[in-house]
Amino acid sequence: MGRLFGRSDVRDEPRHVSIAQAGKKFVAPGKDSILNEALAAGVAFPHSCTVGTCGTCKAKLLSGKVREITDSAIALSSEELRDGYILACQSIARRSLELDVAGMADLPDHPLKHLGAVVAAQTMLTHDIVQMTIELDDPLEFTAGQYVELKFDEFSGPRSYSFADAPSRCDGRTLSFFVRHVPGGEFTDWLFGGDRSGERLTVTGPLGNLWLRPSDAPVLCVAGGSGLAPIKAILEDAMDARTARSVVLVFGARQQRDLYCQEQLDALAKGWNGTFDYQLVLSEEPPNSTWTGPRGLVTDVVAALPMEFLQSCEVYTCGPPVMIDALEEAVMSVRSGSGFFHADRFVTRRGGSG
Repeated sequence: MGRLFGRSDVRDEPRHVSIAQAGKKFVAPGKDSILNEALAAGVAFPHSCTVGTCGTCKAKLLSGKVREITDSAIALSSEELRDGYILACQSIARRSLELDVAGMADLPDHPLKHLGAVVAAQTMLTHDIVQMTIELDDPLEFTAGQYVELKFDEFSGPRSYSFADAPSRCDGRTLSFFVRHVPGGEFTDWLFGGDRSGERLTVTGPLGNLWLRPSDAPVLCVAGGSGLAPIKAILEDAMDARTARSVVLVFGARQQRDLYCQEQLDALAKGWNGTFDYQLVLSEEPPNSTWTGPRGLVTDVVAALPMEFLQSCEVYTCGPPVMIDALEEAVMSVRSGSGFFHADRFVTRRGGSG
């Protein structure tokens, strides 16, 4: 057991990766990362950034040997490294492996599919966020909060986007995503440069572990920018299921022009089967504007919540990594553990930009 960095490994022997607690097993050719080979085999391995920074794909190496693509110390603690943990996105199988992947047995059990699709519509939500709607060739099952990878032949690498609608509110073929314009990004420059209706693409998914866990605990949802997509989907799906858990939703944006989906948030607040409070906070609103709501960061609003709520809630959040890191630090300062904190960080995937 352990990591292998040399070139003396036997390259022609078949390699199998087994994840005992999840009952999963797949062949790993050893030509790509364990994560990518798992996904290619139809195994929905937990992951987020794919570049070795978030730690979502960490796994304990019970047996076998791997070669690291980059140093895992960035995302793994010294204790985890000592205990034999690896990052699946930064490790290549050099022998058959047995892995312990925490939480994998609890992932939503949907088939991982590779489907053709076409862009059906684009609707501007703000000056730099568009709702892109696609039509799949075949239906896709998913859980609210998950995402898919979208691949256009014109661009290198796939782009990951969260479902903006609950599965209870769509037919599984017509799907919408919120896409923010990244100036200089080859994909979003193209998307925002004209009407792309009729363009073909391929869709891989569902993926991701940002989904509402069954519990009676209160829920804190925090979204930044286009990160509202999975949070909106989670809450709409829960409302349709008549969930009665207490909810606080904090949506952070820069200025008033960056706010959107206000009618949908109002509908959630009015139709929720229990206590639902949502607050909008602006970080860069001009001081002399008409805005009367909170100003500052989402963490400022969260810090003002009742201590009893913060110490008992489950957290679901999506947005820029700096926002999520600050939120995690703020919540961890008043409680211990990490199993209550569920995040989807916006991190540019290797091989694809904006």
